[in-house]
Amino acid sequence: MRAVTSRVDGNDVLSVEWPEPVDGEIVLRHVETGEERGDADLTGLRPGIWMASHRGEPLATDDPGFSLDGLLAYAGTPRDREIRAFRTSVGTLALAVREVEPYVEVTAVVSDGGVIEVEGMIAYGEPAEGPARLVAVARKGRQPVSGSAVFRGRRFEGSLPIAPMTEAQVRRRTFWDLHAETAGLRLPLAARLDDITDKKTRVRFPAQRVGQIRVRPYYTDTDSLAVALTVEEQAS
Repeated sequence: MRAVTSRVDGNDVLSVEWPEPVDGEIVLRHVETGEERGDADLTGLRPGIWMASHRGEPLATDDPGFSLDGLLAYAGTPRDREIRAFRTSVGTLALAVREVEPYVEVTAVVSDGGVIEVEGMIAYGEPAEGPARLVAVARKGRQPVSGSAVFRGRRFEGSLPIAPMTEAQVRRRTFWDLHAETAGLRLPLAARLDDITDKKTRVRFPAQRVGQIRVRPYYTDTDSLAVALTVEEQAS
């Protein structure tokens, strides 16, 4: 029998819906260690992949396990571990457990008019209120550049001028990582809750230019939001 839905709720409890009532316990087995757990309460699961079984057989599921609204709601609770239910390539239920730290989940980026504007929400951390900063941190040799921002509970909005990043650029290419900062707390900006893979090559933001320098936001290999500055060669 295949499960209709199989999700992890905000209290880290595995909820499985069947097409008709069934008995028998769901057992979770850690892929690397072989440890088994027989409880829908997922408290204390070690990081890694856990395969689910029912009555001694892998638990088949029709649920792909992805709901952006559900993941945003889940990330809205302060926590240090994330547990996601997903359907494997052979159609069975598994759980992915990983340690997490607070960050700002990016929901919108606008690159235009000499600024980069970002909207997002605090993921896995406590809500905040009031003025903040959108900070660009150079990976080499430059002082941070910041723009105005604000937190409204979990919501974040910030605007960063691009001209200060281009000043005194001597390398052909420089890279800046973006963060939200308030009350001494600096949270990285990233987009990790959607189902888009390989964002670095698949998601393209418009470039702006300050003189000969091209300024373009982009996602890194770890889905963090960053800015690349490139000195363009003059046409001969």
